[in-house]
Amino acid sequence: MDKFFIKKPRCSSDLSVSSHVAPETQRETITSSFSNVDCILGVGSLKRDSEERKPIFKYDSNIRDVVRRHYILMGPYQPKLRVYPKTTFETSNRQFNPEWFNAPNSTWLEYSIDDDVIFCLCCYLFKNEFESRGNARKSFTQDGFKNWNHGLERIRLHVGEVNNIHNKCLNRMLDFANQRQSIQSSLHKQSEKIKSDYRIRLNASINVVRFLLRNGLTFRGHDESEDFDYKGFFLELLKFHGVNRPDVENVI
Repeated sequence: MDKFFIKKPRCSSDLSVSSHVAPETQRETITSSFSNVDCILGVGSLKRDSEERKPIFKYDSNIRDVVRRHYILMGPYQPKLRVYPKTTFETSNRQFNPEWFNAPNSTWLEYSIDDDVIFCLCCYLFKNEFESRGNARKSFTQDGFKNWNHGLERIRLHVGEVNNIHNKCLNRMLDFANQRQSIQSSLHKQSEKIKSDYRIRLNASINVVRFLLRNGLTFRGHDESEDFDYKGFFLELLKFHGVNRPDVENVI
């Protein structure tokens, strides 16, 4: 039969994940999520390093949210190097400080190895949605920032007040992550209930079948429609089985 069908190539990915999404949710969703992205955009087309990434607004609007979920699941790009490049500022040499990766910047701050600059993940993903509502700078989204002489001060300035664009983008990113977690958790719980109901219904059906076979009785009735009173041995015995078993009665 194989000669009559054309096999479609499977899409897969082995990328690792580091984000604030619950670990149990990551294990259930990461494979399918990455596979969807790879199937749409091609394996490896979404770059990990911030400097190599295509601006989010350049993706088609139909797949933009898929790309966002992909990057949110991976988490911010925070490579830990033994030595970071030094840059001369006036009379002193400065470099990126990996301690800046710690809270409260741990969910969004990124570092590009190629250009020795830092970026903001949440602003990269969502800033274009708020650009018309304020003066959004490009240093943490497109150009990168590397003035290590005033690094911590500049990071604080980027974060700004509660109603700043950065915080709006951060909240949007957290909402995306929580939405993903909530949906997948709900589906997982629903799936477990479906499996449990199926086992109960199957075991009850097997018990009825064994009884009918042992006694050489017929299974089907003359009319098994809802309006007909007597539907045959199988359905009637299954219903009777549920009278004494509430768990069976709920699923038959």
